[in-house]
Amino acid sequence: MQHYLESELKELQHQLLKMGGIAENMLRDAIQSVLNRNEDLALRVIAIDDTVDKLENEIEARCIQLIARHQPVAFELRYLTMAMKVNRNIERLADKCVSIARRSLELLEFPPMQPFVDLPSITLIIQEMVKDALDALVNRNAELARELRERDGKVNTIYEQMVRELCTLLTDQPQLIQTGISHLLLFRHLERVGDLAANIGEEVYYLVEGEVIRHTNIPR
Repeated sequence: MQHYLESELKELQHQLLKMGGIAENMLRDAIQSVLNRNEDLALRVIAIDDTVDKLENEIEARCIQLIARHQPVAFELRYLTMAMKVNRNIERLADKCVSIARRSLELLEFPPMQPFVDLPSITLIIQEMVKDALDALVNRNAELARELRERDGKVNTIYEQMVRELCTLLTDQPQLIQTGISHLLLFRHLERVGDLAANIGEEVYYLVEGEVIRHTNIPR
């Protein structure tokens, strides 16, 4: 029975990583659609969201079935509860990719703004956080998982700075208010992706160390 459960958990992790890989590709395409003003990429991201939603439902149902069938304890129970939370966070991450793609389509309606922040560098930080969150899950790397929370604090600081700079720009150039609102929403979606990557890291840390680090203070 134990061997069967271990096999089921490996298959469950495979499904989680498949879903995570799709979400990671959605993020890449959504960001590129913004940076390159590429409508086709934005539409591709929006279209694939249904696939992630379907996977989320399948993974949640599988977790519930395994808990009901095997009544796991200790590490196995911790893994299944972690899997359900990570599953939800990946689905939310995919939703944010769709939101970024929708902002990309909105921005196509306006002339490009002169760059006032280093958007490519900021988006690279966010993408690396998502990649590392999935790597921490694969390798059960508690240190990498914990470190994501520290990076998220830095992302929040960058986000606040971006908002201040945008508000200053719009004060000087009120004719840019409509495109400015789309940029503001874009920045918020990117910041939220960082939050979700950190959330995944918190769940991986709990799996490995058995310690809840959510809501604890981190360096900013």
